[in-house]
Amino acid sequence: MIAQDARNQILDLAKYIEMINNQVAQINNMVEQLNVMNTQNRAFGNPAQLINISGAGGTIQGLHTGGVGQAPSSLERAASGLDSLRNNSNGTYQTVESVSLSGAKVVRSVDSYRRFGVIENTTSNYGSVYEDAQRRRASAKARMAETLCRLQSAATASEAQKLQGVLAGEAAELQSLEQELSIAAMQSVVQDIANRNDVFKQQQAQSEDIVADRQDALMKFGILMAPDVSNGLRFGRNRQ
Repeated sequence: MIAQDARNQILDLAKYIEMINNQVAQINNMVEQLNVMNTQNRAFGNPAQLINISGAGGTIQGLHTGGVGQAPSSLERAASGLDSLRNNSNGTYQTVESVSLSGAKVVRSVDSYRRFGVIENTTSNYGSVYEDAQRRRASAKARMAETLCRLQSAATASEAQKLQGVLAGEAAELQSLEQELSIAAMQSVVQDIANRNDVFKQQQAQSEDIVADRQDALMKFGILMAPDVSNGLRFGRNRQ
């Protein structure tokens, strides 16, 4: 019985050693897996820890920044015929004088010059938009160049992905600035078309007025020249 108990203890000890060996192997596997995960974490990075990406703040602010361009209705309301008569675009054009070449005083219809004032306002608006867009473009391009440099030296995949998002936002900002310029330029073109249309409309209306005046004059002339048979003196008759 003692010998049997000894053999049983030896078997139990062998099973226990085998169990310990299995546990050690499992622990080694877990340690290896943990090392692999740590290596992957170092390579991919933790996106939650990348809160302040360089360039993101400036891009967000740039996308939220409104342009300096004005709406066509605002430009029309601000137009002044008197200002248009005095405007020479910083000496580029000649000011409309109030006297003729002979020195006679010229009475001008100021309101009729508002259409030119609107065109001048839209071209001035385009100049303001252009200067503002150029300044903002220079800032956006500088931030884009910085983002590309940071993207080249990104240490983790998460950082690279977020920098690519910033780069896409900066590209969208540049495209938005190009659209602001196009809209401002189109305002001038559309307003010029509207002015030309009004000139043709006024010319047609004036032509119709001339035709109507001529018809009225011919009708009155015909009545004047028609013989009045009831007037005896006109035909040499005495109605006494």
